[in-house]
Amino acid sequence: KSELGSSIQSLVLTSSMSAAAPVPEPPIKDESYWSDDAVQLSRGNYYGCLKTRQEKICSEWSKTQMEGGKLAANFRFSAVCPTMIIGPPVGAEEKGYSYTPSGTMGSFCRWITEGKEQAPNDSMSFIHVSDCAAMHIAAMENGSGRYFSLVESWHWNDILTTLKELHPGLPPFKLYEGGDIITPTQFNLDRMYSLGVEVKSVKEILSDTVGFYERLEMLE
Repeated sequence: KSELGSSIQSLVLTSSMSAAAPVPEPPIKDESYWSDDAVQLSRGNYYGCLKTRQEKICSEWSKTQMEGGKLAANFRFSAVCPTMIIGPPVGAEEKGYSYTPSGTMGSFCRWITEGKEQAPNDSMSFIHVSDCAAMHIAAMENGSGRYFSLVESWHWNDILTTLKELHPGLPPFKLYEGGDIITPTQFNLDRMYSLGVEVKSVKEILSDTVGFYERLEMLE
């Protein structure tokens, strides 16, 4: 047992909901569900494949290292699986900071500035960046195992309608009106809530993010 290994008590991995996307989707999704990394790879979903394999490797490594006595007896491994993370980045509004949106925040900014002509017949889930960060801290301090990091899933009709309410300048769009409208993905979030983090609602997340871009005058 190395001195370093024996001193580490907690490892927290930032995984992804891409690692918990089985096909077909179950009626209610919880942390027991995994993606098929081989299928993801065959479809060209390299991000999802990587995240799935990464989490499995880290989980197996932790187990074998514990069994081999190479880690502290009280060592804990946790994986936090966020969905789309948005919200004001730390320090982005400080004087002299030049902020360029990228990643999920870049996608969100394009939704507002470029819009969507038609609401997709699909759903999306979100988590506020501060809540996701708080979950990582809670997992580090007391967690063990896998935790989703999201609020609830909304149909795109509701997402675009709410964005229009929050930002009237949102480009025009058509709601999906087909008879086959899907039911948003359903989740069991009991394990996530066991971390003790009080999460913001979807509308609060969207409002906080829209307000951030408005303050930076990036939505004109």
